[in-house]
Amino acid sequence: MTETVFFDVGGTLILAHPLHWLKPILDRWGVAADWSRLAEAAPPAFDFYNAHHLQARSLEEALELWRTTDRTILEGLGVENADEVADRLVAAWDDPATWPLAPHAHEVLDELKTRGKKLAVVSNWDGLLPRVLEVVGLAPYFDTVVVSALVGAAKPDARIFNEALARIGADPKTTLHVGDSPEADAGGAAAVGITPLLVDPVDPQRDLRRVLEVA
Repeated sequence: MTETVFFDVGGTLILAHPLHWLKPILDRWGVAADWSRLAEAAPPAFDFYNAHHLQARSLEEALELWRTTDRTILEGLGVENADEVADRLVAAWDDPATWPLAPHAHEVLDELKTRGKKLAVVSNWDGLLPRVLEVVGLAPYFDTVVVSALVGAAKPDARIFNEALARIGADPKTTLHVGDSPEADAGGAAAVGITPLLVDPVDPQRDLRRVLEVA
C-alpha cells in the first residue's frame, strides 16, 4: 500500500515544454518568434540550465540562470531584442501564467491528501522552486519540498531521494515517485527501492489521474 507520494515538478506538475508556457506569453505580448526552429533552439537552453542549476541557490542566482536560459531559447527562435524579452520574462517569475499547471494537478493532489497520503516534491530545479510552488498554489499540499539546488544532488542521484525519505519519515517500499523522465525519475527512484510512475500530463491516457489508480 502506498503511504507516501513524491512528485517531480517540471514536466509533471508544471508544464515545461516551451509551447505550453513560452508561446502563450510571447503571443500575449505580441512578440514574434519562429517556432519552426524550436527543435534546434530548445536543447542548448535546457543544457545550459541543467549544467548550472545546482549553483543557483539564491533568488538572485536563480533569476540570473533563468535570464540566460530564456535568452538562449529566444535567440534560437529568432526573437528580436532577446535580451529585453528575457528581462521581461524574468520580471514575471511571480506571475502564475509563467508556470502553467498540468491538467488535474489540484484534483489529484486534493484526492491524495483526502486519502491521507504524505506528499513531497523531489525535483531537479534551482532555488526558486519553493517560491514558484507558492505562486501557483501547490505549496500547501506538500509536507516537504526537496530541491536539487538546495541539497546539492540532482536526480537520478540517490542522495536527493534519500533526503526526501528522511525528511518525511517514509519507507521506500511504500513510496511512489511520479515523474516524466525515464532516467532521472524512473531510474533514480527504482535504484533506491521506490516504485516509479511515469506520466505525460498532456496525454489523457497517461496524465496525472493515473496516480490515483496506483497510489
